[in-house]
Amino acid sequence: MNIRKLLVVSLSSAVVACGGGGAGSPGASLSAASVTGVVGGTPSALTVGNAPLSITGAVTVNGKSGAVADVQPGSVIVASTAAPSPGATAIRATSTDVRIEVESSIGAIDLTASTITVAGQTVTIDALTRLYAENADRSYTTLTLSDFAVGDYVEVSGSRQANGSILATRVERQRVRAGQPGYSNAELYGAIAGLDTTARTFTIGTLTVNYSGATVQGTLANGTRVEVQGTLAGNVLTATSVETKRNEGNRGAEIELEGAMTNFDATTTTFTVLNTRVNYANARVRGTLAEGARVNVEGRVDATDATLVIAREVEVGHRRGGDGHANREVKGAVTAVDANLLTLDVGGNGFFLDANTILERNERPITLADVTVGAYVEVKADSTRIQGSRTYATKIEVKNGTPAAGEYEVKGTVTAFTGTAGSRSLTINGVTITPAANATYYGDNDNALTADQFWGTSRLNLVLEVKGTATSATAATGQRFEIED
Repeated sequence: MNIRKLLVVSLSSAVVACGGGGAGSPGASLSAASVTGVVGGTPSALTVGNAPLSITGAVTVNGKSGAVADVQPGSVIVASTAAPSPGATAIRATSTDVRIEVESSIGAIDLTASTITVAGQTVTIDALTRLYAENADRSYTTLTLSDFAVGDYVEVSGSRQANGSILATRVERQRVRAGQPGYSNAELYGAIAGLDTTARTFTIGTLTVNYSGATVQGTLANGTRVEVQGTLAGNVLTATSVETKRNEGNRGAEIELEGAMTNFDATTTTFTVLNTRVNYANARVRGTLAEGARVNVEGRVDATDATLVIAREVEVGHRRGGDGHANREVKGAVTAVDANLLTLDVGGNGFFLDANTILERNERPITLADVTVGAYVEVKADSTRIQGSRTYATKIEVKNGTPAAGEYEVKGTVTAFTGTAGSRSLTINGVTITPAANATYYGDNDNALTADQFWGTSRLNLVLEVKGTATSATAATGQRFEIED
């Protein structure tokens, strides 16, 4: 078994791999397992690593009733899975809990450091973090860090780092606004520090938690990981419930970890992933280990210490997470690429790359030589960094198939616009888009527009995101139109 993008996989029985393939490889076979990991893929085709994921049972969010729609790319999930039929390569979750690391309003944003502060927790954004806004129709719009504002109410999935910060895998801006019911509610996971059993307070990050009126499940102690729910006022969370959480790993059980390395020590042959220590002394290591590298670890939880994993295999994926400084996003087909000059064009948009640019396909690292003209890509860029007439690309993600295959999105500046009824169309990144008869339209504040309202005003030079179906490499039918600025 080689399921990528897993935070923790605690197997109930040994994994049987046929033909030497990985979880997403033809011929691979998966056994029943309890899986905790990061969801990948797209909203309509979820994966856990390279293995397709289907949700067949109950879904909860931090233990509370939820829905299948709550399982989204970038979400951290804890799932029980059904035993597959022989040769199965997909994961079928019979019960799924979506884990939110912190949920509250943004107190501060540092674009230079690529961090936000949520309920006293420092949340780090890198190029691999998925950033979204929830829309009124329950669809999601992709964002960059610069699209967020202090006061936005967000849900953050991710993993705690050794310094107590959260490395985010998904940040979702909710539709809750200041003054509305629920805006002052907060929820977070974290390790207790500064426990005062007399005052009945402790801290998580820089947040003080007052649990004097809370329902407490488990025994509180410094270092114990807890889930806290309550009401936030300033830098104090008045808790209504506090519940201790045990380590997900079972002593002696098979386990797989994926995440960013911290506390790398080549002398002791140890590092930390997701606050779990890994000893790789006897492991087969593929790739170069380095602080901050994303690694996949297969091994067994130590028989006496549930926080220690004895690795038998360590594979390096991305050697770094890249930076989260992007303030611009473009989606479309590649119109030109030069692997020697490290440049790429999408329509009339030109980008340059460097060694820190993240390039990936199916959550796997690739090189610019793997990107071809006509490939459909999503590019995150930092418009403050210009080289000639080109903008710096922080991340380039190559999608499977061609722009004409399956669901399609394009995002960029409108370069042509015709609003006349009967011949309406607009052009983004070299793609001419005509509206479907039942297309929906939204303004830049997610307000619904009629077709006449949208097409009655020129949208030239505005940034739009359009979802629909491509009919060729340069034409598409638009189903959902949203003004970005």
